[in-house]
Amino acid sequence: MRLTHKHASAAIFGSLLILAACDSNSPERTDVPDDPVLMDQSAERDTGPKADPDTQLTGFQKEILSAMQDAADSGETDSAFIMAVFETRPDARKLFLETAEAAVADGKTAYQAGQAGGDAIRSIITEESNHAITRATDQQAADLITITGDEFREFQASNPQDCARAAAGLSPRTDSPRMKQLRQKESAVTLAIMQAPGQTGGTVTPMDDVITWMGTVFTDQPDAATGAAYIGAPNPTDEEARQVCHTMIVIYNELDKLPLARRAAYMRGLSAG
Repeated sequence: MRLTHKHASAAIFGSLLILAACDSNSPERTDVPDDPVLMDQSAERDTGPKADPDTQLTGFQKEILSAMQDAADSGETDSAFIMAVFETRPDARKLFLETAEAAVADGKTAYQAGQAGGDAIRSIITEESNHAITRATDQQAADLITITGDEFREFQASNPQDCARAAAGLSPRTDSPRMKQLRQKESAVTLAIMQAPGQTGGTVTPMDDVITWMGTVFTDQPDAATGAAYIGAPNPTDEEARQVCHTMIVIYNELDKLPLARRAAYMRGLSAG
């Protein structure tokens, strides 16, 4: 099957990922292909001269990359972010392209192929995003807190099951105009960090301290603690997913109220795990 650039951009990339922030203590992924590439989360990033990987791409794969690059060049920051990850993590690019192509060959639609490819590299995207956030400036970290809270509010309004998926580290399915706008904002901030390699960020609050703070939040707002028990639960009911929405929204609302430096330190801590 051959796709036009327009079709590839709309169908493959359009279903790639919604880059919602993930809980750093998420359960192990169970919906990702068992590929050794994913097991090596410490893969080296370009340690020396290597053969040009593009010479080994199929026409289908080149077309997808061309469409994604066109989107990045046109100002779509989420596409630019994914392409930046592909640059630093060629294992992610290879896995995404091969998974999407195999899905199409298996009779899946282009949109389903994009979802399959996005799901396959979700853990790598999360790893690269979290690595970047630990180097965020105070303002960048604060911006990501606000954006993530807005994303969970959008999930709550459009599809509460996406709250459960995002909180568990899985790809949400919502792709509303509002979600696209939020994703673009999130990608822009993360991309800016990635493009500042000398940036070191600031204080990183230990995860134990962040968890202690969350415990205080749940003591003050016990209704928010209910949803925490459902984060990562398999096949949550719609009501359980709504409870997860409420929990995540409360957490990000309370983070937003903290003084800037402390807020940023907590966000870096969440990302560092």
